Amino acid sequence: MMGIGVFLPIAKGGFIMSKNVPATWPTWELNRDVTLKCESLGFDFALSMVKFRGFGGETEYWDYALDSLTLTASLAPITSRIKLIPSVTNLSLHPAVAARMATTIEAVCPGRFGLNIVSGWFKDEFAQLGLWPGDQHFEYRYDYATEYVAVLKDLWETGTSNFKGRYFELNDAHIKPIPTTPIPLVCAGQSAKGIAFTAACGDRNFVIAGGNTNDIEADIKWFKNVTEQLQSIARTLKRDVGTIALFNVIVAETDAAANVRFEHIVTGADEAAIANLSGSAELDNSERMAESLKRKKMFMDLPTLVGGYSTVAKYLDRISDEAKIGACMFAVPDFENDIDIFGEHILPKLESRRI
Repeated sequence: MMGIGVFLPIAKGGFIMSKNVPATWPTWELNRDVTLKCESLGFDFALSMVKFRGFGGETEYWDYALDSLTLTASLAPITSRIKLIPSVTNLSLHPAVAARMATTIEAVCPGRFGLNIVSGWFKDEFAQLGLWPGDQHFEYRYDYATEYVAVLKDLWETGTSNFKGRYFELNDAHIKPIPTTPIPLVCAGQSAKGIAFTAACGDRNFVIAGGNTNDIEADIKWFKNVTEQLQSIARTLKRDVGTIALFNVIVAETDAAANVRFEHIVTGADEAAIANLSGSAELDNSERMAESLKRKKMFMDLPTLVGGYSTVAKYLDRISDEAKIGACMFAVPDFENDIDIFGEHILPKLESRRI
């Protein structure tokens, strides 16, 4: 059965750089309500990212954000079934500290806690804190992450570690108690190195970009290729690792109405924020941002499903069946209303949820 998750609105603006979507202030109340609503609808997990710097613009995109681990700690005692997956950036938190924090939260929701390992992709985010190790980090970040996970697993399994590596060295470190249930690790790897890292160290790999979502055949081919690469490596290591596909979802009753909604969102693109994300405005001859760049970057490079209820449900069933995607995670333009729409009109149509 295909799993269903929500990408929590932990930062301002959600996951669309547009003035024509709700401001989505990242309040505790909003994240509480979204999580509880998803749990009541039968969603399987809620994942929250970690972010230390936004991209500005008129929308102040991601300039305000909650902390992922402490948000999860606050959600754990008020939920009962949904799995909770916070994120940790391994450049900002020592693995021994992360191990203890994770164990503490797991004690509140045993069997429902996982951890997303983020290797770090936004240089400015860490440079502002004096934590950026230099651009060479882009080359060795998965080696760094591999050691980070090794320390986590040492401490979770035994409560002690004498790990000696290139990046971390522990000397009879004691971090107790240990978790009472296994803590699965989620990673986001799409490059060859990223896929190999997840196959060796993770339990689930979420992919944040696919093909052209107007071409389902291209999407299926892309997702299937990534999943097959991941599982091929995992099999040689005698590990079972699945894939989570991440989408923005823009739905309405009909395909035509969904496309009208999509185009309205695009017309409100926050071009200043998009330029900050892209590193340059990439102007065309009219000295306005190129339309292709705007439409890609304003959705944070996430594949964006645009369609009526039946269209989106059929798409998800096909990628589950043909691309062997184990779970899908969604972000939406309007977190206060679109979750209800998804639960009422799309979830009941998913054949992949009935298997």
